Parts: sequence; C-alpha cells; structure tokens
Amino acid sequence: MFSGERWATGFAGSCGVHTEVGFGALKALMPLISAIPGTLAGTHAAKELEGMIRKALNHVSSESDLSDVGVEYAVRILLLLVKKGYLSHAPELMSALETLLDRQKGILRVTVESAFPVEASFQHRLEAALAGSHTRASHTAVKEIKVMVQIVPELLGGYRLRIGSGLIDASLRTQLQQLAQDLHAAPRETAAGGGFSW
Repeated sequence: MFSGERWATGFAGSCGVHTEVGFGALKALMPLISAIPGTLAGTHAAKELEGMIRKALNHVSSESDLSDVGVEYAVRILLLLVKKGYLSHAPELMSALETLLDRQKGILRVTVESAFPVEASFQHRLEAALAGSHTRASHTAVKEIKVMVQIVPELLGGYRLRIGSGLIDASLRTQLQQLAQDLHAAPRETAAGGGFSW
C-alpha cells in the first residue's frame, strides 16, 4: 500500500538540504509526465521516461541552474514511482512533501471553503485563533499562516476549514445531511401504539 508520508520522508531524508529544490523539480517535471499518453508502469517504461526527462533537463539546465542534488533525486523518485506502478500516487507524494516542507519552515496552510466570499475580518480572526491554538497543539512555532479561500457553492452556507490534513466542516450542506440522517434514524412508532409513522 502506498503511503505519501513515508515516501515524502524518504525523499527528504535522501535530499537533505536539497529537499526544496527537489520538490521544485518534481513540480516542474509533473506536467511533462502527465502529458504522456497511456499508463506508465514497469521497468521498461521507467527507462524510456528517464531518457525523456534527462533530455528535457539538459535543455532546461542550459537556461538555468538546475544541476542540483535535489533535481537528481526528483528524477530518481519519479522513475521509482513508474517502476513500482505508483505514478498515479504522485499527487499524494507532492502534497505530503509540501506539508513536510511547510512544517520545517513553520508554515501552516489553511484552506477556507465557503459558498460566498469571505470577509477579511474573518480571515484575520481565523489567523489569530490558529496561530495560538496550533502552536500549543503541535508544540512547534507557527511562523506564518497562509490562508487560501475557495468558493464552493455546493456548501450552501457556512464553511469548511482544511488545516493541514485535518478538516472542520461547519457547512450548511453537511448540517442538512446530518439532520436528514437523524430524521431517518429516529424511532418509528406505529399508529396502533398511539404514536406516528414516517
């Protein structure tokens, strides 16, 4: 079973101080690989892919300084994903790597999903509340909170907060779904018993 966290930890352990460059290289290489038609899996596909990647990197490295240990490890981990048939899990690896790097830098990413635009005052109160509570809970200092707002009309009202890998759902849609479940689960009394029936 694939574990993005385990692969991200292994990648970061291999790259060491070059992890951020490696992560950047992975982000740059993923569109190239995603554009390849068909399924990439197995040793043969990895060998063909390596040739394509090396050719692309040679072209890019002549224009910028990409000759780094992190880039080499990015290529290696992509080829390993292909060999093992795990390329479809690359987004999970990327997400885990981003979380790992954020944790090292003291960055907390928060996504606010709302049916309507969120007021700046709400964002400021949220940042202040999270700065204190997350520092106490994780025992690490939060140096920066990055809030991203997404409009999700299906929520109807309220909001959902995605904090790292956690989720707080205070949306109207979820509340209505919970109410419907509670009503269906309520005990049904029969007319013979003097009660009511749904």
